[in-house]
Amino acid sequence: MNCPECSNPDYDSNEVCSQCGLDLSQSNWVVISTVSPPDDVLMESLIESFGIPVRLIHSLGSVFGLSVGPLGEVKLAVPEVYAARAKELLRAELEESKPEE
Repeated sequence: MNCPECSNPDYDSNEVCSQCGLDLSQSNWVVISTVSPPDDVLMESLIESFGIPVRLIHSLGSVFGLSVGPLGEVKLAVPEVYAARAKELLRAELEESKPEE
């Protein structure tokens, strides 16, 4: 993954960027959306395609193979500094995917 600040191609989000010093381990991660599978993987891919690190937080139900309802929900979390941009991307994606009337 490229560094979201300086586009360093050797960046690992679990370490400090060797070029700009970005350290996401010191950042607060915030939940920007709660979705059900398979939308979790699609939204993760969308957010990452814009260079924003994302984490999926699976509910307890995933341990038992549940993928619907509250026990199957997955939370999407991003570093706080990217939350507004990630929410904007998700909103745009949802508007684009709405069927036209």
